[in-house]
Amino acid sequence: MRKGLHRLCFVLLLVSTAGMITALFAQSGTQYGFVFLPFRDNSGFEGKWDVGNGVPRFLAAYVKERFRLPTVSSMITRNYLQETGRSEGGLDDVRFWVDLYNRFRIRYLVAGSVDVFDVSRFMTGQPLLGGYEAFKGEVLITFRLYDLERTAQSVTAVEVNRGEAAGDFSDRSLALTLFGKPTERTMEFRELDRIAFGSEGFNQTIMGQAMFRLGENFSLELERILPSIRAWAATSPDSLLAYVQGLDTLSLSLRTETISGVVVFVEGENAFINLGTEDRLRVGQKVKVYKEGSTSEQSSDLVGELEVSELRGPHLSLTKVLRGHGSIKSRDKVYVTVTR
Repeated sequence: MRKGLHRLCFVLLLVSTAGMITALFAQSGTQYGFVFLPFRDNSGFEGKWDVGNGVPRFLAAYVKERFRLPTVSSMITRNYLQETGRSEGGLDDVRFWVDLYNRFRIRYLVAGSVDVFDVSRFMTGQPLLGGYEAFKGEVLITFRLYDLERTAQSVTAVEVNRGEAAGDFSDRSLALTLFGKPTERTMEFRELDRIAFGSEGFNQTIMGQAMFRLGENFSLELERILPSIRAWAATSPDSLLAYVQGLDTLSLSLRTETISGVVVFVEGENAFINLGTEDRLRVGQKVKVYKEGSTSEQSSDLVGELEVSELRGPHLSLTKVLRGHGSIKSRDKVYVTVTR
């Protein structure tokens, strides 16, 4: 009798949970967020990673953490495709997109291709005696952004915009090799695609770091296309975000950090600062300038603002003076917030 009662309670709990999920989507209407399709792999990558699925899955996790918006990853999209009995070619079927919208009620869909996915090894010296080696990882994607809500209304793909994003990371440590003995980086290079794509171990590799830079640049492209994206997090119910988070186990830990530097010298409307690619600066980023010797961002010490126009090196950038013409001097302090 008691076992039967427990069974009945369990069934009622399942029914109740299913009803809550259905009600969640029915009542919430369209929510701002992104559904990612698997990308076409045009990179020619010969390793074991499924790049066409791994790259958009990583981007979905990055966007979810950076903007706190619900995202449906490419893995979930592919699983749903199989559940509905469609072939892989069904990913391009607008009727499938409408099904995705009706299922998740999320506004935008991201489709695209991976055009470059490569890790390179450079060596100097004699391989059997000694020399130096360096490594570089590169990723380049092109993407198209669609409005699923309008697509569902017209049953015709409604494209919002398209763009591209890239990420690269160079290990400039030039590890020393002696008598052909492989370094730790060499071993990583040889064993790279045995590491699970998107895992903690992957994130520490050259390709992992390149993917983080791709994620940031892709996010900036989304901000360019959809300027109000930062305000959407407040309109997305926590229950929906938690639900779509539970669909995919891939999760990234992003952190923002305020770093400081100095103005190297000022030349007319431009100024050089001693922060660059290795400091995670990006073109278009705003940089506040404070009086020389400032130890924090005190408003009383603020003398102007710069905008990064060119990344000239690991620790050098060319900026345009936005505010503070004539007030910004060499050795003035700069502060900027970056995502790592």
